[in-house]
Amino acid sequence: MSLLNITFIIVLFSCLYNLVNAGPYIGGYIGGGIGGLIILILDIIAIFDVLRTPRAILGKLLWILLIIIFPIGGLLIWLVCGRKTTPVV
Repeated sequence: MSLLNITFIIVLFSCLYNLVNAGPYIGGYIGGGIGGLIILILDIIAIFDVLRTPRAILGKLLWILLIIIFPIGGLLIWLVCGRKTTPVV
């Protein structure tokens, strides 16, 4: 892994850590509890899925920012529009 990738992953995880620990201060009870944990896990899986794609680094960064800024909407948009599947014939 290059130094840029390692730095990017460290910054990403520190942002996710700050979002998780800011729970009661952002939005009150919205998104808390088990539902919030499930969405967080699904977002992390989607982010790793984005990182494994053969896209350019800027494209990956934009998808990850979309998923982080809009956790539910970004995840749904990634699942519908972002994932490239190969057709089975």
